[in-house]
Amino acid sequence: MKNRQGRKEEVQGEKSISNEKPSPMKCPFCWEKLTEMKIHNIEFFAGDGFKRLRIIDMDEKAKNIYLICELGKITWPLRFDKLEEVHNKIHNGQVGLIPYEVDRLIPTWGNFVAGLFRYFGCGKD
Repeated sequence: MKNRQGRKEEVQGEKSISNEKPSPMKCPFCWEKLTEMKIHNIEFFAGDGFKRLRIIDMDEKAKNIYLICELGKITWPLRFDKLEEVHNKIHNGQVGLIPYEVDRLIPTWGNFVAGLFRYFGCGKD
């Protein structure tokens, strides 16, 4: 009987450990990291994996970023606060890191934003 009771105690101890929430993965996404990407001309792929992008310009006052693709086309401004909102929803599990789902939150930006967040390692939690 002692073995059974001892076994139950071990299982209960394991349950309490497994019920603890793991600490969320800390990804480096922030305005400063985006600025660093611009300064160093860091390229990343869009969500579909075909188009290379990089940050070409940033408006510090309005907190907007502009991307350029490998064909030389520059995007219209993307607001950082909208990026943060989508980023938080991805890490909270409300939105998957799929261009289609991101596109529903930021129309026409889904592919580019999904690629940017994949570059930062989001969606792997």
